[in-house]
Amino acid sequence: MRFLTQFLCLSLLLSSSVWAASVWKVSKEDQQFYLAGTVHLLSKSDYPLPAAYNTAFNASTRLLFETDLNVLTSPAGLTKMMQQNTYSDGKTLEQVLSPGVYQQLKTYATERNMPIAAISRFKPGFAAMMLAAAEMQRLGTAETGVDMHYMQLGQQQNKSIAGLETLDEHLAVLDGMNQLDPDLTISSTLEDMHKVEGQLTEMKQAWRSGDVAKLEQLFIGDLQQIPQLYEILLVKRNHAWLTQLQALSSNEHTTMVLVGALHLAGEDGLLMLLQQQGYSLTQLTE
Repeated sequence: MRFLTQFLCLSLLLSSSVWAASVWKVSKEDQQFYLAGTVHLLSKSDYPLPAAYNTAFNASTRLLFETDLNVLTSPAGLTKMMQQNTYSDGKTLEQVLSPGVYQQLKTYATERNMPIAAISRFKPGFAAMMLAAAEMQRLGTAETGVDMHYMQLGQQQNKSIAGLETLDEHLAVLDGMNQLDPDLTISSTLEDMHKVEGQLTEMKQAWRSGDVAKLEQLFIGDLQQIPQLYEILLVKRNHAWLTQLQALSSNEHTTMVLVGALHLAGEDGLLMLLQQQGYSLTQLTE
């Protein structure tokens, strides 16, 4: 799904049974932590989550997300995200896109009763994400995801909460996507929009059962068709996170690490990278 995949990722090896979940206990010598794959947006019917998530959560005193969601969702964080992803010099997507692609965008917006003026003020990568978010909302799958669910529970239980990326590092990922070919970003997203419903169903089934091989089959190949996007979304971030995971200490905290499920899959996924560093991975079951 190419560029639409970026949202489902931002938005997500080992064999697994139907009773497994996307949660692993990771250990090496006297170090151990839990690694959980998440989906950033879900529907109400996706709850309750697989029991393995609560097992890891209850055993942990520290939660480590892709970024600190308290900071990202704060008024200052949201303002900064919007400022960095909105044209401020009077430019719009109409000036950035070719006439043909802009017409495609305009036609789609009209079909979905979306004001084109609101969409065209966003930079390409962010606009693509907004289109996908609107489609997921239309399908009823834009409710609280795994990350926010456990952040809220963690706050209630006074668990330590932190991020693998700073706010600026997280926003730099979005900025990197804005720098890619704008015509390709928008046209690819529009082309694949009709696949969202079926793709979401398959993705959720693979995620719930901890089937990272299926997640790789569904998404990694599409991402690798655009090497820059694959590098921005997964490779650079996974390798940067690996260094931080290796530094986790079990002395003061047991940590539950929550990242998009797609960060676990493939040869550049965290599961493979951890295995290569000599870690033992035990997949939790229901």
